[in-house]
Amino acid sequence: MDTLKRRIKNRDVVFTIYTADEADKMDIAYTHWKQAKIGEYAISDDGYVGKCIGRKDYTDKHGRVKTFVRLSYGANWAGNTNKIQYLENRAYGVYTQANPKGNWQEREAKMTRTKNLVTAYVGQLTSTKQVDYDKLGMIYRPDQKHPAATVRRVLKQKVIKDMIEKKLKEVLSDKGINSSSVLDTMLEGLDIARNKQDVTNMIKISDAFMDLLEMKPSKKITTDMMQLDVASNIGDLIANEERSLKLSRKVEEDEPAE
Repeated sequence: MDTLKRRIKNRDVVFTIYTADEADKMDIAYTHWKQAKIGEYAISDDGYVGKCIGRKDYTDKHGRVKTFVRLSYGANWAGNTNKIQYLENRAYGVYTQANPKGNWQEREAKMTRTKNLVTAYVGQLTSTKQVDYDKLGMIYRPDQKHPAATVRRVLKQKVIKDMIEKKLKEVLSDKGINSSSVLDTMLEGLDIARNKQDVTNMIKISDAFMDLLEMKPSKKITTDMMQLDVASNIGDLIANEERSLKLSRKVEEDEPAE
């Protein structure tokens, strides 16, 4: 049994979501979501039961009537092949779109909560303390059952990583750290290591230069923002400064607004 808080017509409403077994044990009558009327309980395609909160017919430009059904846990057009999967909706935190995955990353990147998350995450990265995912979860999605798990998942998304990288560059720049200063520091470190005949650090610094100059064939260098501290991420930032990002945007049919 899950509880789900949603904003409906400018007020917070808490819904209860049952598994089919739970609904059966409680003698809750339900029908498939495509047939459900407003106020009735409906079952999703992955076996979860919640209330139908909206049902409306629309006529397209060809005169065909289509029905859009809104449930406490999701929404979709009542077409033959369309589905509503509660667990998928919950994973993305999207309950009003027919395709929650769709352009979710791009939509999420524009949300104030996401911008606040990125700022807080970068602030933790640049501090001496460890990243606190519980605290980040309460900033990002306190309405989720497991906010920390939700925030870990969103930080792995490419668009969010790009936002983090951009914000981190800004913070480092404010601290006087940029491509030129980092390279100067690396060269200075190489000179010190050479003078001390510190072979280990000479190799490490040379290895870092090889990464920057892409001198390691057949090796793909990837950076997981979830696992790196600021120091180890600087090299990746420099490499990315000269790299243009090509984003493709998939255009989808707009869904009816709540």
